[in-house]
Amino acid sequence: MAMKKLLYIFAAAALLAGLAACGTNNPEPQTLPTVDLRYRVADSYDLDAVNPKSFTIVVKSTEPWSIESDHPDWCIIEQEEGDPVDAELVHVGQGENTSVKVQYYDNTELDDRVDYITISSRHFVGKRVTIRQKGIAYLRVPDEEQAFDVPKAGGNIVFNVISNQTWSAEVIEMEGEWLSIEDGATGALNGPVTLTATENSGWKRYAAVAVYDRHGEERAIVKITQDGVQLDPEMDELHINFDQTAATIEVVANTKWEAVTGDEWFTIDNPTGHDGNGTLNLSVTSNAAGASIRKGEITFKTIPANPGDASAEKTIVVKQAYPLTPTRVEMNNDEISLWKSDKGENPTFESGVGTTFFQGPLGYARLNRSMKDGSYAFHWKTFSADVRVRHWFCYSDGQEIKFDLKADGSTSISFNNGSSNKPTESGSLSGIDMTTDHIMSYVFSQEGEYCHVSLQVDGVEALGFSSSATVMNMVKWGTSINMYIGVETGSAILDWYEYTPPFSWDEE
Repeated sequence: MAMKKLLYIFAAAALLAGLAACGTNNPEPQTLPTVDLRYRVADSYDLDAVNPKSFTIVVKSTEPWSIESDHPDWCIIEQEEGDPVDAELVHVGQGENTSVKVQYYDNTELDDRVDYITISSRHFVGKRVTIRQKGIAYLRVPDEEQAFDVPKAGGNIVFNVISNQTWSAEVIEMEGEWLSIEDGATGALNGPVTLTATENSGWKRYAAVAVYDRHGEERAIVKITQDGVQLDPEMDELHINFDQTAATIEVVANTKWEAVTGDEWFTIDNPTGHDGNGTLNLSVTSNAAGASIRKGEITFKTIPANPGDASAEKTIVVKQAYPLTPTRVEMNNDEISLWKSDKGENPTFESGVGTTFFQGPLGYARLNRSMKDGSYAFHWKTFSADVRVRHWFCYSDGQEIKFDLKADGSTSISFNNGSSNKPTESGSLSGIDMTTDHIMSYVFSQEGEYCHVSLQVDGVEALGFSSSATVMNMVKWGTSINMYIGVETGSAILDWYEYTPPFSWDEE
């Protein structure tokens, strides 16, 4: 941490001098004494309850200085006061520093505690350092007792709380009233909690028991699953692209089941004949001419084992997107000004032609800019015989995609995932006619909490992959992209690009 410098002026002395001079025709000039106090210390420290690590404060000042604790009985400050250093040496960052070791005693209380250490000189405070030290309180449930499976018939479950304090337990995350605490709703020190589950004649069901410490803070969760009828589609809401013609839904079940829908823009290919786990197949009509989301529902039903038995149902929502209109951006001087040129040569714009990227004596022309997730289409033309057009997509931690269109009519894709284990080049297209214009497209779409990337030339995919794979080091959806465009060799002209924002499925 860099040494901080604070200059303090004796404001109190100046004020008193001014008051004394009121009403005097010839006030005496006042000299304002100053303090140059320098120190090196963190803003705060978090310490263990037992055997806490010591830390060091480095300090010097042009006036006598002190280091004081609000709770001196909690710690040992190796040197609480120090002598001044010559002002001229301090001002130029020289002079002898004093290193002061601070050591806290063990905290034998249950609760955490907070202390403040003040560094000052001539009664002026330079800094207050916050010290947070853990208490010795603990509360846990053994790992092997944090999840239980209960049969349909119900019964008792017992788990143990390991603690040195008072605690309480409560059933949470439960639909209905099928699980209760028979014994151990409150306790002190180590003790058991006994749960009772009633018989289950319906769906497989779930609950949890939270264990709270003496302050009512949640410290452990015990998950309870009771066997029953299970019919679980993999999602509550299925999303289908506007030009998608088929979709599937994976279903986890322990019974016979079927699926029905009343919607007309998609059909279920295999609505019946399911027993246990299975895949539901859908045929979908295009929504390419649509201007709004199409919505529907699929209801999953269990097939009763005996006549007269009730059938259980679950319904999911099905949504189909519509095509979004991209925004076209002309690659002119106004647009270039929003990017940064960083490889020696600056691309040049000519009205009616576009922006030329080229290799020159100072390097090559490349622009970069932070961009949002979504889809991008770049229109390149007039390729030289030795051209290599390159697009880079950089994320945090050194993760990078490089997408090249080369003079021999092929593409290449390479990665830098921020580690020594770098994937090899992949995703090559060939046979591209470099005497005509081409559109290099990059489609970034949400895939759960991650991102799916599709790299294309004229709508033909060179490579598609998920950022959840190690090739992209687990890049999450919404991570900002630092995008680079340019040529590494030769020359080419970029006259426009289009941006399409990611689709919003929340539209009503």
